[in-house]
Amino acid sequence: MPVKSNVDGEPDTKLICGRLIFEHANNNLVLAALPSVVIMKTGDDRDAILMRKIVEAIRFELESDRPAAAAVACSLANALMMIVLRSHFEREHEATGVLGLLQGRQTAPAVTAMLRDLARAWTLDELSDRANSSRATLVRLFRKAAGSAPLAFLRDLRLNVARHRLLATHEPIGAIADDVGYQSEAAFSRAYHRRFGVAPGADRRAAASPVDRKF
Repeated sequence: MPVKSNVDGEPDTKLICGRLIFEHANNNLVLAALPSVVIMKTGDDRDAILMRKIVEAIRFELESDRPAAAAVACSLANALMMIVLRSHFEREHEATGVLGLLQGRQTAPAVTAMLRDLARAWTLDELSDRANSSRATLVRLFRKAAGSAPLAFLRDLRLNVARHRLLATHEPIGAIADDVGYQSEAAFSRAYHRRFGVAPGADRRAAASPVDRKF
């Protein structure tokens, strides 16, 4: 949309504004690792060229107002965000949080093992074996990238995954607790309350309340 123009013809600057909405963003480990602002500079590198083409395609769809234009523009916007983030993390070699862990040669196998079997009673020795590192090295690398030791990170990972399933599905709370490694629903509820300040059942009911629904 043209914002301001001091000359005849095409405006000097055009803005295409939009937003992406993430469910339960405050408890998403990947989103928590992202910077608040990402600035992409124009240029002739491949990402800049690709992004300009996508932006032009979005503008064309929105201005043409053809059938399904909004859906096409939305899909292009998702692709644009992925390219921006990919370019950012390729430039920034010191990513933090789960993204930093997944970029690490030794930490990535440990995190991947956790994700593949959240219910397993992982020990630091087992995770160190997966990472092909010593226990002390693995702890140091986890603390540097995520601010917590491997088993503390695993605990938060389990609870975040559990909360996503709790709010996004109708699965029984006991089944979710079992799948993420808790031996009883009571133990899961205590850990959940310590982490999020609310009991699992109350959290699900609040999310399902008609007052909180957005259409």
